[in-house]
Amino acid sequence: MNWIKGIVKFWKTIQIVLLYIISILLVYFMFPREGKFRYEYTKNKPWMHENLVAPFDFPIYKPDQQVQRERDSLLNNSQLYFIHDSLIGNNIVATFNADYSNMASSMGIGVNISDTWTLTGHVIANMLEEIYDLGIIERHPVLEGKSPDQASVMVVKNGLAEEHRIATFYTGPSAYQHILRDLKGINPGSLAILNRMNLNDYLRPNTLYDEEMSIKVREATMEELVLTQGMVQSGQLIIARGELVSGIDFLIIESLRREYESNPNVGKNYLVVYVGQLLLITLVFLALFWFIYYFRKDILTGSRQTFFTLGLIVVMVGLTRAAATHEAVSVYVIPFVLVPIFLKTFFDIRYALFVHMITLLLAGFWVPNSYQFVLMNFLAGLVGVFSLRSYYKRGILFYTATFVVAAYAFIYILLSILQEGDFSQVNWINVLWLTGNSFLILTVYPLVFLFERMFGFLSDATLFELSDTNQPLLRKLAEKAPGTFQHSMQVASLAEEAIIKVGGNSLLVRAGAMYHDIGKMENAHYFIENQHEGSNPHNELDFRASARVIIDHAIQGVEIGKKHKLPEKIIDFITTHHGTSTVQYFYRSFINSNPDDEVDISEFTYPGPKPSSKENAVLMMADSVEAASRTLKAYTSESISELVEHIVGRQAEEDQFSEADITFADISIIKDIFKNRLSNIYHSRIEYPE
Repeated sequence: MNWIKGIVKFWKTIQIVLLYIISILLVYFMFPREGKFRYEYTKNKPWMHENLVAPFDFPIYKPDQQVQRERDSLLNNSQLYFIHDSLIGNNIVATFNADYSNMASSMGIGVNISDTWTLTGHVIANMLEEIYDLGIIERHPVLEGKSPDQASVMVVKNGLAEEHRIATFYTGPSAYQHILRDLKGINPGSLAILNRMNLNDYLRPNTLYDEEMSIKVREATMEELVLTQGMVQSGQLIIARGELVSGIDFLIIESLRREYESNPNVGKNYLVVYVGQLLLITLVFLALFWFIYYFRKDILTGSRQTFFTLGLIVVMVGLTRAAATHEAVSVYVIPFVLVPIFLKTFFDIRYALFVHMITLLLAGFWVPNSYQFVLMNFLAGLVGVFSLRSYYKRGILFYTATFVVAAYAFIYILLSILQEGDFSQVNWINVLWLTGNSFLILTVYPLVFLFERMFGFLSDATLFELSDTNQPLLRKLAEKAPGTFQHSMQVASLAEEAIIKVGGNSLLVRAGAMYHDIGKMENAHYFIENQHEGSNPHNELDFRASARVIIDHAIQGVEIGKKHKLPEKIIDFITTHHGTSTVQYFYRSFINSNPDDEVDISEFTYPGPKPSSKENAVLMMADSVEAASRTLKAYTSESISELVEHIVGRQAEEDQFSEADITFADISIIKDIFKNRLSNIYHSRIEYPE
């Protein structure tokens, strides 16, 4: 059996190693190939490096805000192009003349008024020709918000493009009013003739928006945008050590960084860069592994925890790379705060913050001013972790999101003021990106639920639900084994108070305590807490059979737990709450009754395993102490202290805590808590005088 366990352990180790190797390679292939500018600097702060001399000729790039202003100005001033289609007007006039003649014929117009009809038809046709020659402009959405008297468009007519005010063109309604007004002046009686036809049918736009040409002209205009404002010559001193990085100095250094990281022809040995990147990434992941090995070795026992942690890191690094290489999205919208929140939910705060820092250090290679980026996101992560204390409290996510928004905004604005020295220079667009980032915290609830199902994790919200005594399985326990149910509640109270003092997950140990004895439902009357006075079915069994019934409650508890789909961590409490200890009462009774027989101690020993965590160990102690305390004949401080020392001492002698991360100092604290708590439970009542 040992060699099988060895193979299983070796295979788990191989899985962990492969996960780390895959994560390192994924991050490496996402890393910027250009190399990293080696200087860190802050605007309006002293230059702390050696004198910086230009290593090659490079242009001075305009600030992004200035480029954006110029681009917006060009876009706002770029002309819209319309095509004048004369064929539309000709066809409509011809259609009108034909329709007018048909209407006159169908009405049988007499000779006395035929001149009026003829004149009216010619007048309207001439008006339509004039209107279409000038143009009826299309009411396109691109014209919304533009003043007809001030805004102008380019109109292509007969192959030539000319600029015209929008107001010089007709619209459908204005053309209609123009015809009515002129007909009144010529012959008011002609309006009666006009009413017999729907004039709007002959008023259609013939000056149409040409989107393709407008886009081409706009793109050509954008190509004329100059991104630079001067040059720096090779060998020129940029800034000396100790000098203040002023606005123009900052601009030149930023231009050098940009040119260095984007230009392959600057004398870099890319083989060295690539090897260095791989080694650096490997060292960062090794740091993570060392931390886990020394402080959270339990995470290395399963590949799911490792996969989840490394997956979070790789996903965040990938999102950073995507945002850094696409101008449409800012890196400030990436919700790095979710990393420590998720890890704190399923592990602990120390582990969460360490992984959060590792993630930020890797992501920092894609952003300028990496120090400020890491500082801002790490502090926001601290705020998020410490403000999100209890998932089961209503509205806690909204409070957390608000605190994180405030932290992001305050830190970003403060850093901007320290750099620029001017409040008006704060980039409020980035503040809006950070606000959106913060409110992504509201996705925590559904994602936590998803991760619990995918990876078998347990959140505080789930543990809180499991601890509810109205859970169907606990109600069933209370009905079938009421004494065991009360015992479980007392154990939960003892264990919870102890784990809070020595450090651990109090909700986890409470939930584990509520379910640790569910196996007793199968044969509840065989356990003393469920027996009525004078009734003991063990009197009809031999000692080995009685021991088997007692031991089986742990095995049956596992079966019941799996049947009801209890989480693995809760089932661990069922299997470990007796460890590999012996059923002392029946074991000693068998020896005393059969002094000459050879004893097979395995028949009186729980199958284990031993407690593997601090929570498991605390529950084992609380369970044994609470059960034994019910057998005391006199409840005094001395008897309770002696009982606790004896029970916990025997468990330690049997090496039950060797696989749990618990110290002798922790055990000493736990024993004191048990003594005080039991003394309070079984305190002597004051005898009142009669």
